[in-house]
This record gives sequence, C-alpha cells and structure tokens, in this order.
Amino acid sequence: MDISLSPSLIFVILISYMIGSISGGVIVGKIKNVDIRKQGSKAAGATNAFRTMGTIFALSVLIIDVYKGYFATCYLPHLILGENSTNTIKCLAGFSAIFGHVFPLYFKFKGGKGVGTALGTLFAFPELYFPAAIGFLSWVVNLILTGFVGLGSILAGIIVSITFMLETNFIFTELTIYVIFISIFFIITHRENIARLINGTENQFKKVMIINLFKKND
Repeated sequence: MDISLSPSLIFVILISYMIGSISGGVIVGKIKNVDIRKQGSKAAGATNAFRTMGTIFALSVLIIDVYKGYFATCYLPHLILGENSTNTIKCLAGFSAIFGHVFPLYFKFKGGKGVGTALGTLFAFPELYFPAAIGFLSWVVNLILTGFVGLGSILAGIIVSITFMLETNFIFTELTIYVIFISIFFIITHRENIARLINGTENQFKKVMIINLFKKND
C-alpha cells in the first residue's frame, strides 16, 4: 500500500474527480429540459430520476453514473500511469470519482448520493465482483420488501464490506479499506434519509413492494 504523491498520481486524482463530476442526472435533464435537482429529493442521481421522471430517464442516468465510476477507476490509472498503476491508485481514483459525483465541480457541487458511481468503481476490481453482486441483491430484496431505496443503499454498502472481509478472512488490504470507506460514505450521504426513516417521513417506492404487487392481482 506504499504510495508516493507524485504529479502523475495527483493528475489521476484530479481527472477522476472531474470525470465523477459529470452528472448523468443533470446532463439527461438538460436534454429533456428539466432539472431533477429541483424535484423530489433534489438529488441528481438515478433514484430521484426514477422517482420524478420515470424508468427510461433513470436508466440513462444510471448508465452514465455507473460507467464514469468504472472508467475513472479501471482505465484512467492505466492510461496515465501504465504498468505503475496499482490497486491503491485505483482506489484513490474511485474515491475521487465518487466524491466528484456527490460534489460535482460543474454543477455547483450539488450532485447525487454516490451509489451508482460507487457500483461502477467496484466493477473495476475482479475481487469485488461477488461482494458487489451480493450487495446489489440485498438492495433489490430490501426494495421489494420495504420500498426504502436509501435504506437499501446503506445496507448494500455494509453487506459488500462484510462479504469481502469474510471472503478474505478479515485480512486488511487496500480493497478492504475501500469497501469500508464506501459503506461509511453511503451512511454520510444518506444522513437525511436516516433522519426521515427515524421520523417516519421517508419516501417509499410502494409500487415495487411485493406486498403491493400481490394486492394488484387481487
């Protein structure tokens, strides 16, 4: 995990942040002449896009947000550093992309919660494919059972961390630190969701809850 803060590394971090700042929600919104940051939860991510603009709009946002995280983490370090790229550098690039998504340089530092972009960064590490899959599955199960997207995102981040640590017998590496960081960061970016859950005012996707799907068939 030894790493020196060279000009090339600083360049990787800055460019990753700038790539992360490319907000799918804002870009697709401009094409559709809407600003989802003024609607719903006022976040620029795929969840608010789905809540306010529908499935196609949200999928477009999600694809952009996931891929920018993947590109910044998987390809950018290799393009700039070549064989000198390491998992530690990729983790730093991934963190920068997620940070850029939440605090985008181009859109007055008002972005999303970082979930889609974080998922894209996980795809850059083959060691994290299985934990990411388990985390995504837990998110889906939570969604159809409770309808709370924010809660599902928080739990998914925690489950990714636990799954990876179990896989590696709790041997700490840069990837262990990275997944733990993501789980903590999700809690921070969803702090308003947590407050609403406690107060009983959190928004639910009731249409996708399994109990309501059964009710429709009655």
